[in-house]
Amino acid sequence: MTRRERISIAVCGLAVGVSILAIGGAPHLAQSAVAVIVAGGLAMLVPSRHGFERIPPLVALLGVAAAWTFLQWLPLPGGLASLLNPELAALREDGALIAGVSPRAALTADPPGTLRALTFLLTLSGVAVLAVRTATSERGRFWLVAAIGAVTGLAAVLSGLHAVLDARSLYGLYTPAHIPPLLGPLLNTNHLGGLMATGALCNVGLFLHRKQASKWRIGWAAAGLACLAATMATLSRGAVIALAGGAVVMLAVLFVQRVSALRDQKSRRRREQFLTTTLPIAIVVTCGLVIAVFFGAGSVMQQIETTSLKEIDAPTSKFAAWQSTATLIGDMPWTGVGRGAFEAAFTRVHPASALVTFSHAENEPLQAIAEWGIPMAIVLALLAGWMLLTAVRRWNDGPLAASALGVVVAIAFQSCFDFGMELLGLAVPVVIVLATLTYVPLGDVKRKPVARGIRVAHGVVVLVGALLLQTALTEPLDVAHRNLKGASRAQITASIARHPHDYLGYSALATDLAKAGRPEAVAVLNHALRLHPSHPSLHWIAARLLVRDQLLAQAESEYALAAKYQVNIAALLSEVVRTLPPERAARVLPVTLPVEVTVRSLRSLDKNDVAMLWLERVMAVRRDTRAVEAMAMLAAVMKDPVAAERAARRRCELVPGPACKLALAGVLAAAGRHADVIVELRDVESWSGLVDQHVAGWLLLCDSHQASGQPAKARECLLRLTTSGIIEPSDVRITSRLERWRP
Repeated sequence: MTRRERISIAVCGLAVGVSILAIGGAPHLAQSAVAVIVAGGLAMLVPSRHGFERIPPLVALLGVAAAWTFLQWLPLPGGLASLLNPELAALREDGALIAGVSPRAALTADPPGTLRALTFLLTLSGVAVLAVRTATSERGRFWLVAAIGAVTGLAAVLSGLHAVLDARSLYGLYTPAHIPPLLGPLLNTNHLGGLMATGALCNVGLFLHRKQASKWRIGWAAAGLACLAATMATLSRGAVIALAGGAVVMLAVLFVQRVSALRDQKSRRRREQFLTTTLPIAIVVTCGLVIAVFFGAGSVMQQIETTSLKEIDAPTSKFAAWQSTATLIGDMPWTGVGRGAFEAAFTRVHPASALVTFSHAENEPLQAIAEWGIPMAIVLALLAGWMLLTAVRRWNDGPLAASALGVVVAIAFQSCFDFGMELLGLAVPVVIVLATLTYVPLGDVKRKPVARGIRVAHGVVVLVGALLLQTALTEPLDVAHRNLKGASRAQITASIARHPHDYLGYSALATDLAKAGRPEAVAVLNHALRLHPSHPSLHWIAARLLVRDQLLAQAESEYALAAKYQVNIAALLSEVVRTLPPERAARVLPVTLPVEVTVRSLRSLDKNDVAMLWLERVMAVRRDTRAVEAMAMLAAVMKDPVAAERAARRRCELVPGPACKLALAGVLAAAGRHADVIVELRDVESWSGLVDQHVAGWLLLCDSHQASGQPAKARECLLRLTTSGIIEPSDVRITSRLERWRP
């Protein structure tokens, strides 16, 4: 192994270590560190006399993707940008005119995001070049996979230590907003599960690799078992299924390799090696496998079994996001929205964005089409097919190739349901694994100056990308959103110029203009709603502006849209009932709100009339006994006999029986409608159930006869009651009535 090969392996191993252990390579500093490491490795290749005899398919794929991403980011003449992507250009130009800014014309909805994605792809292309050159030798392939196996094993151990210590912060330094089932270097459990599945498969290949000492085999077995246990502990359904699929592929390839080897030659020492090394280690591995699966698989299977059609149909699910992504593709089919610009463009087409944010489509093929456009997606798919065909042809390269093919299948499957490949922590190991399958021979470089120029340029652009990641030119949307809080108007417009398709910049500008009483606030707010039609705060601001102009009908509509998507509705409810007349306020509140909480809130605001009107809307659209009970309570408080009767009759529709009839008769009697009481209780003799209810019904019927001027029927009613056998004739309730009704 040459010095350059050893340096390449060290660079790849260091890139894997930093990308995984530094919170999955998500922080900008970690991304910059990986890029600097890769740039240093590329610099080492500049004086080399050897180069690829032909372009490796992996390098070609990443190179074409990076080139098109650069063209998407590149500033273009406005007319050309409008011709290539008219929908995107129209949104950008309208926003620029309304906000008074001059954003750069390009084929991306978010230039900083696309520049960040370009740096990501350039870094991966550098990793690919270094790994493909190293993978030309079997020893080089072993050490590349060994780097992945060792780092993933370490990540699994670290995750286990966090679980044992019940840690709430990663490395004791970073506390995530939501504590996952297994806290590890990749904070998202699906991403961590995918990485651990990759590590498990790689370590199996390392364990089966020839020409190594038994102690190394035991180390790889231990690392593989740790990764397997971590995969199960993440409770990621996708990762477990992906691991199972990858394992099946790996075992199938190993079986075919074995059959092919037996057909070619037989080793005389195979039986001896099997008894002295393979069998004992296999027993240890099997025992560990049983323990890991026993402790982890039960919880995972429970997660898989709980997947239901409700989850698929939920508007906040990833399946709904896929439908909206298809809409986005239909709007901008030719050049896409720009790599890395998905989040900025997605809010315009996904109604549930008001409830949940999608930074990615959680489906890599679908997101690639949405971001790069259909034509380029087809080109990249053809390159990916070439790469995979090259990889499959290496099936007979031993256990490392079998495990690598298993990794490719596992990650390809999980990428259809997640976006783990958008993180360096998973992308770097997968690129290295692909390099071990898609390497090409090295030969003497014919055009040394050209080759060296390309290598220098590659290293320089990767290094420049590392520096750009630390500037505002690659500012992520979440950082831009945080910076908008309390920002001045100049800072807001600067943010809009950087992110011309981000709704929040226009929202902040509209709020600032509205506070100053500027009429332009309405136009700016309308453009923000165009970019995010379902955002509740935008509709709330619009409602306030309409109330200010006394346009109450339109304000009611905007308040209703705000309430539809508002998670914390208490403040909105308080404003609505103070601002709008009761009838309009009741129409604003969604009928899906919890009855008890809403009625209690309205009563605390002394808005019983709004609560009553809202409850009537609730009862008109759904069968809800809680709404009926709340309406009956409010009617009693407000002394509203009409509402009390309506609530009582609705109760009888929902829960028919003696109890509801008695309650309805009591409401009618309190209103002096004794004739109606007699009609409602005409079948009291046939009632069944509680004796007290039966007696109360008889007595109310008798009292109604007496109150309606029919004393004879009242006495007859009492006589029938005493002969029914449910009450004694001497009961005080009978005797007192007979005494009062004496002629």
